[in-house]
Formats: sequence, C-alpha cells, structure tokens
Amino acid sequence: MDKALRDLVWSRCKGYCEFCGKQLPERWALHHRKLKSRGGKDEVENLVALHHHCHNTGTNAVHMRPAKATELGFMVSSWQEPSESPLTLPDGNLVILTSEGTYEYIKEQENGW
Repeated sequence: MDKALRDLVWSRCKGYCEFCGKQLPERWALHHRKLKSRGGKDEVENLVALHHHCHNTGTNAVHMRPAKATELGFMVSSWQEPSESPLTLPDGNLVILTSEGTYEYIKEQENGW
C-alpha cells in the first residue's frame, strides 16, 4: 500500500481505530470498505484504519460479521460508491469519507470524539 495513502488515513483517524475508537498500535490494518473482490480501489474514501482484531481476528471483527459491518458502513456493495456511502464512527457520528482524507459529518453527536 502506498505510504502517502496510509499516512492520509492515519491523519484522518488521528491514530484511533475507526471501528472501536481505541488508539491504534504501531501495526494496524487498512480495510477496504468496498472489497477488492467487489471492485474496490486503494483510495482514501474506501479505506478505514482498524486494529487487526477489529479487522479480521476478533469475534466482532468486520470480516467476521459482514451484516453488521454493512449496517455500519464498513462494507459496501459492489454497486455502491464508498465516497457516497455513510460510515458510522464509534462515537455514533455518521460521516462520509472524502477524497481529501477528511470526514464530512452527516449527523454529529453532541459528545463526539
């Protein structure tokens, strides 16, 4: 994965897992919301920063519970565009991931991160 792209995702999430909200360790996973097998690309609006546990090794991991991951926007269908598909952050904020590497808030909770 391109280091600049990885750094952009890191900057957006400020070093916190976009699934559970806890601080990320030195080694963390980039998850494609639109899976590569569904035509997903290496683009900042298609990538989220996750603990490996939240990505695919834990019981509640994105890849272990695809229905829940889809409900929260961590997985999108092959016909969906990640840049137009909302993502629910751990604090309940509903956002769109932008191509600039930022969050565009759709619904902001009063007690956000």
